[in-house]
Amino acid sequence: MKARNAVVILLTVFCLVALCAASSFAASKVCTVESVGPYGTLEGTDGSAIFLTDTGEPIAFTNKKFFIGPNRGKEFLAAALTALASGKPVTVFYAGTTVTGIYVKK
Repeated sequence: MKARNAVVILLTVFCLVALCAASSFAASKVCTVESVGPYGTLEGTDGSAIFLTDTGEPIAFTNKKFFIGPNRGKEFLAAALTALASGKPVTVFYAGTTVTGIYVKK
């Protein structure tokens, strides 16, 4: 009886851990880049801002502002500018309004 209870408890804990881990991953969308540029003031530059429009159905957002932090800002900014100049869509990974990854699609 105690072994059965222990197995049930372990399975419950495993399911809760798996659920929490799955919810912590960033969301992803295929978007078009509307505009991109620096964000912040001269004294405290916080990185860059990128305005994106969702291309999926149903459309989740239009011309929404996302932030690119300074730690990967140059790489993400280069991808966003490439997409903007070429008119290609991007796959964007984000958490809240912060971009955690961006890839230009073919």
